[in-house]
Amino acid sequence: MKLGLIGATKSGKTTIFNAITKLDAPTSLYDQKAEPNIGIVQVLDERITHLSEIYKPKKTIYATVEFLDFPGMLEDAENHEFLSAASMNLMRTTDALVIVLRNFADPVLDQTFGKPDPVKEIKKITDEFILSDLVIAENRLEKIELGYKRGLKTAAIQIEEKAIRTIIETLNNETPLREIDLPEEELKAVKGFQFLSLKPMMIILNSDENNYNKNPETLIHLSNISHTTEFAGKFEMELSLMDEQEARIFMDDLGIKESAVLRVTKSAYQLLGYVSFFTVGTDEVRAWTIQKGDNAVTAAGKIHSDLARGFIRAETFCYNDILKYENEKTIREKGLFRLEGKTYLVQDGDIINIRFNV
Repeated sequence: MKLGLIGATKSGKTTIFNAITKLDAPTSLYDQKAEPNIGIVQVLDERITHLSEIYKPKKTIYATVEFLDFPGMLEDAENHEFLSAASMNLMRTTDALVIVLRNFADPVLDQTFGKPDPVKEIKKITDEFILSDLVIAENRLEKIELGYKRGLKTAAIQIEEKAIRTIIETLNNETPLREIDLPEEELKAVKGFQFLSLKPMMIILNSDENNYNKNPETLIHLSNISHTTEFAGKFEMELSLMDEQEARIFMDDLGIKESAVLRVTKSAYQLLGYVSFFTVGTDEVRAWTIQKGDNAVTAAGKIHSDLARGFIRAETFCYNDILKYENEKTIREKGLFRLEGKTYLVQDGDIINIRFNV
């Protein structure tokens, strides 16, 4: 999973990045990076920890999330937020966008960029995504129409044209593409464009210690736009450098229930509709991420393409059962061990072994 951290200059984006990744990317007011900071974190799933205690494998592999902390979006003379073309292109490769909004006062920042206004800021950023998508869609429509004049009018192109026209109309109405429901065949036809306003989006309201957990109206407004969570960014960056027990004391004082990385990864899984299944054994215990509703063959392909190609059956049992009985022999005796076919929809927490023949 790849998540892109986006926000206006000095919104505290890199501070949030450091809190999540425990890295030390520069956050100075005068630091203006040209390339994104990149960090990879483990998805802290206690089920993997418990499975490792049971199987005692040589290797334990958690799922991971890659975070890209993009340069801050600057404001032009027409009051638009913008990023470089290179950043925009890289942003399109992410699975979801995490928008960081400044909600803390600072004398220098207030004088330079104005007082924090998260509601106004999310509108600016959304508008920039819409404008970027509109340019791409209009350019594509021009090429389609030019192709028609040259006799290139296939059924596939007509489906794409229909989707593009709907997209242009939607964007001209200043509506993000994630708010419309394109038919599956049309969505597939335009998937390669990676429209930014079509990407799943979550919002982080970056407050300070003094106003954290005191912004109900702002949170309600932002939550109506997309999934929103509040951070005390600078404070949580400091917490990430402490040991777990010490950090817990300070988190309790401010009313922070979970670490920064846990809150973001859980929200991302929920936003993207991801679930985890596991493979276990004395060699390795490992978590795999798939889309909710994916079948056993898709899960097999996540492990290795040969397993999907030669799929026969999926030997399956539930994490809760191994947690309860602590050995596979008892699970078999209780009739809780199953053989599933190609169409089986993998459930969150399934433990799977693939039978295959290539």
